[in-house]
Amino acid sequence: MSIGDKIKQFRIKKSLSLQQLADLAGLAKPTIQQYEEGTIRPSNRALIAVADALNVDVWSLLHISESELELAEFRHGEKLLDSEIEKKKIHDLVIDYSTIYLELEHILGTEIEFENPLDDLLIQSYADVEKAAFRVRKKWKLANNPIDDVCALLEGKGFKIISFERETESPGLCGFMKNGTKRIPFIILNTKHEHTRETTRKRFTILHECAHLILKFCETVTKEFEEKLCNRFASAFLVPGEALIEYLGRNRTNISLDELKSLKEIYGASVRSIIFRANDVGLIDDAICKKWNLLYEQWYAEGKVFGTYTKSKEIPQRFDRLVTRGYMEKRISKEKVVEMLDLKMEDVDRRFGNDRFSLI
Repeated sequence: MSIGDKIKQFRIKKSLSLQQLADLAGLAKPTIQQYEEGTIRPSNRALIAVADALNVDVWSLLHISESELELAEFRHGEKLLDSEIEKKKIHDLVIDYSTIYLELEHILGTEIEFENPLDDLLIQSYADVEKAAFRVRKKWKLANNPIDDVCALLEGKGFKIISFERETESPGLCGFMKNGTKRIPFIILNTKHEHTRETTRKRFTILHECAHLILKFCETVTKEFEEKLCNRFASAFLVPGEALIEYLGRNRTNISLDELKSLKEIYGASVRSIIFRANDVGLIDDAICKKWNLLYEQWYAEGKVFGTYTKSKEIPQRFDRLVTRGYMEKRISKEKVVEMLDLKMEDVDRRFGNDRFSLI
């Protein structure tokens, strides 16, 4: 149901004529008629005026029916507890969260339509994955630059990323929702998993799940190999081969741990992941890669420090930003903020306060 349909529905329910509603809202009758016919969309100020005139919350005029949203595809991962209770919990979480998320986007006019950048590429080898990572970076205009915040990047491309504590070893899972004819990708991060202690692991998990959503695999690819291919995509996307080769250079006889730490701090991939990446792009052979990994394990056991990635904490933030924007623009009430962000009423005042800058 459109905004115009909702305005008309509430107007008729309150036995108001077009002219009466226009007078109450301080608008012209033809304007209200155009809203109802859907030929123009109300501005923020007009929408608030109409909602006040109808004595309803702005949210009521822009509600998306929950029944339109369904879980179409769901990759639960090998470590998901195989119980109907957990599956239902995840299903309800995704639907409830995403329904509110989509409503917010609709209210603010900030909808992002997801487009798979790899729709026409079929994956069956590591070489295909390298090509896929290169193509996505090119289409998203990333070149070989470091990605400071993977969460922000994917949220800006239409992915819904949800943090959720789950009693399982699985670090993440993913799937698609359907809203009419639209397919909306989602990723759930397990906040109880060990990757939360190391941001680089979380970044890898996010991109591993992203790979499952955008890569299309040949029928001959086994589930086990699919996991390896998704791992390779995550590494290749984080640390492009050309960038690694340019940074380290070819024909080296020794590479310092400090260089690997520096790469970790720039590109947000773990030292171990960079070691495997050096093998992927041919800087070191399998035998050297094995030696490096054994040395890494020895140093790790000794408590050696391997650097810290500090550019982002990889926490989904777009939903919170939209809630803030909606509240500041008076499109959602304080009660709705409490519901959306799971806050107490006094927490809303403490968080947003009364201090604000006016743009008009």
